[in-house]
Amino acid sequence: MAIIGMFFQDGLTGSAWGDWANYTASPLRAFENELGVQAPVGFWDPLGLAEDGDVEEFTRRRETEIKHGRVSMLATMGYITPEITGKFPGYISPSKGLAFADIPNGLAAVSKIPQAGILQIVAYAA
Repeated sequence: MAIIGMFFQDGLTGSAWGDWANYTASPLRAFENELGVQAPVGFWDPLGLAEDGDVEEFTRRRETEIKHGRVSMLATMGYITPEITGKFPGYISPSKGLAFADIPNGLAAVSKIPQAGILQIVAYAA
């Protein structure tokens, strides 16, 4: 069944939605010349988030997507880097005798960091 649907979408038996050039008043045409639109698909919005053609919402969503992508890349590097380069020498908490090497990677690190250290991280982020 899925293969037959792909035939219709690919245009083997004709265009599934008719000729796109006929839909000149469609709000989706507002984003047809945006960066990232590619030839075979055009502007692809499977969830219909841009159906209304609101440019401000489109710009906000694009900025948010870029921001989240950058945060994800930094988080990935923060997880991978200690595995590759090793950890800092010395102690994260000299009073508790807790060395940087004793802190595991990933979410398991949260349980090992002293409470004062977590408060410093939260204060820095705020």
